[in-house]
Amino acid sequence: MPRWIALIAATLVGPLGLGGCSGPDPATTREAPRERPRYVETRETITRLAEDLIRANDITGISLALVDGDEIVWATGWGLADVDARLRAGPRTVYNVGSIAKPITAAAILQAVERGQLKLDQTLAELIPELDLAGTAEHEITLAHLLTHQSGLPSDWFVHSLSEAAPPFSEIVGEIQGVELVAVPGSQTVYSNLGMTLAGVALERASGRPYAELVTESLLRPAGMRTAYFSGGPAPEPVLLPTHDGPRGLAAIERAAAYRERKARLDPEFRMAPAGGLHASVLDLAGFARLLLANGRVGATQLLAPAQVEAMLTRHNEALPLDLDHSFGYAWFLDHAELDWVGRVAWHGGRTYYHHARLILLPDHGLAVAVASNSLTAGRAVESLAVETLISALQEKHGLDPPPPPPGTDHSRATSEATTAFLAAHAGEYATSVGVSTVGLHEGEVWSRAKVGSGRLTIDGPDTGTVESMPGARIRFIDVADAHLMIVERGVVRRRGGVRLPPPPPIPPAWLARVGRWAVVDRPGEVSTIREPTLSVNNGRLTLEFLGLLEHPPLPVLMALHPLDDRRARVEGLARGQGMIIEVRGEGDDERIWWSGRELKRQ
Repeated sequence: MPRWIALIAATLVGPLGLGGCSGPDPATTREAPRERPRYVETRETITRLAEDLIRANDITGISLALVDGDEIVWATGWGLADVDARLRAGPRTVYNVGSIAKPITAAAILQAVERGQLKLDQTLAELIPELDLAGTAEHEITLAHLLTHQSGLPSDWFVHSLSEAAPPFSEIVGEIQGVELVAVPGSQTVYSNLGMTLAGVALERASGRPYAELVTESLLRPAGMRTAYFSGGPAPEPVLLPTHDGPRGLAAIERAAAYRERKARLDPEFRMAPAGGLHASVLDLAGFARLLLANGRVGATQLLAPAQVEAMLTRHNEALPLDLDHSFGYAWFLDHAELDWVGRVAWHGGRTYYHHARLILLPDHGLAVAVASNSLTAGRAVESLAVETLISALQEKHGLDPPPPPPGTDHSRATSEATTAFLAAHAGEYATSVGVSTVGLHEGEVWSRAKVGSGRLTIDGPDTGTVESMPGARIRFIDVADAHLMIVERGVVRRRGGVRLPPPPPIPPAWLARVGRWAVVDRPGEVSTIREPTLSVNNGRLTLEFLGLLEHPPLPVLMALHPLDDRRARVEGLARGQGMIIEVRGEGDDERIWWSGRELKRQ
């Protein structure tokens, strides 16, 4: 079966419990040198894959740009950017690319470091003097911690996080006074929109200029990202003919609408612009990729020193034992399960309520790809298109073939003695990135079972097993830094799947009295990303359940809570969204559950 056909089915499979000055214009693609491959096979293969993924996943529109060195060698689109306007998706279509803003913010901060306006070892107390976090955290968190997601700050801040009427992101500083950390700064990587937003505030303070204005003028436009913009910042500057007297700014660009199952929706704005407020086309993103592949140079202009580019793409968490082989630079992910074999990789994804985007760089090969879509259901398809485009380009450019697909994993039943010994060592509840997964006996065998899916383990050692749905991977249980981890091994690469929870503590009567359905309290203009929140008791453990609306169908999530007293509980686990404090405010019928700025009331 061709690799691209197999991917169609893969995008339909749900997750398991084992487990955002004017320069050269990228819109003008120059003719590639004759010795450079024309990527004919890549165009044909990826076009077939894109068309099939669109049909299989109810995608309305999707765009792609492929970069080789300093050239955009292919840029295209499929489907529609805006159905009502009959606007086709293309390379100039502008999407909400969400968290791809983070590498942009990091690059702008490194520019400020070069100008002497910022230092990476400055603390939050120096950068934002009025910020007063719990304890002395503001004196311990550095700018470097913010850029590498090692600040220990909560992953998110939900006050108008997605909103049609969001207040300025700089006001978050006043809103988070007294917030408790989820981890000791510098001890582990915890992805944080809040941390990157504070980095943006620090940039504003140091430069004396609004974030969007500074980043646009110092980075976006010089890098040729003409149609990229932040809401409230400088307007996009599309290429216009000298005699053109039509619309300017937002009215002149090709903006994508938003869709769920091909039905139009309103895509709310992400408040925390430095962490996820970027709007851009794949040509804009390709311009940023070209800048980094050229070691910070655009034409004759050095926008970013080569040493700063190298720092962005260098791992900064190798000394953190709980991170295992997860690799992070300054705002870049530096490991990728499907591209680990190619050498260095740098990537970031982005999403809003309905839009998805992906930017992946292969610095050792001078290749990069940007993909974006306007559909809620396109998440897996965007990832697949990006990865498969690069694999095909590597084959055409260097003759590199990917490793053969791993053989299927056949299940065999373990002996009762092996099963008993395995469960004695590893049974329990594990906090994973998609909620609590229970490793235990089910129908006479060892299973990992979670709200989002389950997997049966074939035990092949005292600490290891395989799962039929994960060919080529091995599940291993290890002890690291006083934590018992369930990890996923692929070859020599180890990635954390979950951490075993301690036995459930006694649940105070005050928390037991709150068990039941709750409702999200939305502020005017706010758009919630969850529904049906419920406090419950599962296997003697206090839990918070809800449906996550950023997936389709909605993703069932079960979070374990550790009560700290009658009014405070901590979300257990090491992954994004975990470690945060949930607290109760008010009394009696006016009680509210307060969760990193999200408010719940009794239903």
